[in-house]
Amino acid sequence: MGGSDAIFPDASFPDAIFLDAIFLDLDGCLVDSTHAITNTFDHALASVGISLRPPEVTRSFIGPPLRATFDRIVAEEGREPSLAAELVLRYRERYRAMSAAETTIIAGIPAALAALRKQAPIAIVTSKFGPVAERLVDEIGLRAHISVIYAPHDEHVIEPKEVTLRRALAATGARPHATVMIGDREHDVLAGHACGTATIGVLWGAGDRSELEAARAHAIVAEVHELHGAVREVAPRRDR
Repeated sequence: MGGSDAIFPDASFPDAIFLDAIFLDLDGCLVDSTHAITNTFDHALASVGISLRPPEVTRSFIGPPLRATFDRIVAEEGREPSLAAELVLRYRERYRAMSAAETTIIAGIPAALAALRKQAPIAIVTSKFGPVAERLVDEIGLRAHISVIYAPHDEHVIEPKEVTLRRALAATGARPHATVMIGDREHDVLAGHACGTATIGVLWGAGDRSELEAARAHAIVAEVHELHGAVREVAPRRDR
């Protein structure tokens, strides 16, 4: 079952033994998209004559909404604001062609997801444009492990992660106090705080410990196999 408006089989989750839902970010949390995203940012910027950013800066672009990142770059360059929309189009054209070849499922994630499913239904909550996220999940084989995706579906609107997460909570009927949001960037953690969920930051993506600590993640894990235990530590039980 896929699509950003998909609903879990039973919105009340009577079989969940611990939580109502576990939501996970996509890029940097479930998949290593570093090469796909940084290469595509470089391609888009070079195509309109904008100087490439240092690798550590380009890596920081992973996670936040694409249009917001290009809006900022265009403003920094003193270029016409309308150029941001053109950069998004050029980015997506290249990403569509190359994302599957340059993206891999992070080692250990399938086993971690199998363990998490024993605690609650799981779904992806991503800032990636919905059709792009759906295609990538299918092409790299992640659909076999996690099928439901909540993502922006209006490419002309910047949708904060908090908005996407609220939509996921509403669609599933999950109660915030019995839900966990997991991601590698501060906006994943801040979205969880804004929506009232528990939050876990992971260190195998684009974010670092200082970023996740500043965002006040309830737990931070360095290894994939630690996710299962971290969820049990930070999440209150369903019978609250």
